[in-house]
Amino acid sequence: MTIFSRTNSSHPGKSVLDDSEFGTITFIANSRSKSLRLSILPFQGLQVTLPRRYSQKKALVFVNSKREWVHKALARVALTESRSREFFESAPTVKRQDIRVSLVNRLSELAEQHDFQFGKVSIRDQKSRWGSCSSSNNISLNQKLYYLPDHLRDYVLVHELAHTRQKNHSRAFWDIIFSIDDKDKVKLMRRDLRRYEFLFYPPPHS
Repeated sequence: MTIFSRTNSSHPGKSVLDDSEFGTITFIANSRSKSLRLSILPFQGLQVTLPRRYSQKKALVFVNSKREWVHKALARVALTESRSREFFESAPTVKRQDIRVSLVNRLSELAEQHDFQFGKVSIRDQKSRWGSCSSSNNISLNQKLYYLPDHLRDYVLVHELAHTRQKNHSRAFWDIIFSIDDKDKVKLMRRDLRRYEFLFYPPPHS
């Protein structure tokens, strides 16, 4: 562990340290936390959530004990950040209404093709999921689906349509999916979809 230099923070319960090895480390005191928790997200650096009155010095010892994990996580995040910058710096500007029309039209086509029924459709800028289906079969889609390759976009749309029949991820649910796409193909698409998670993390000033 290298020597840290404190930087000012205007947020109570939060302190930020700069480290030559790990970069920015943000300590967040949380009265509801029962133990230390480390998290690393793109463009946010290493965050350490700790119970109130927990010694920051002890927290740093804990961070140091997890240095191997921290370095691996930082490397993964750096790749995500690089992909995010590359995409958002070159992505064309598309009107939200055009995105809605495109996604809703394709959802309707797939529903008709595979005999699904759904309710209302909402298009949102969701931060951590591609889509969801409510108990009343209303479907919410992430507008970022527009930027996925067609086959991955369609997989997500079919996934949400399948939830109009099965609300969980039971065997019955996956039987619906596998009746539309081969099991091995689904496995590959689920893997490939993770490669596009950088879309959830646009650069701060994009």
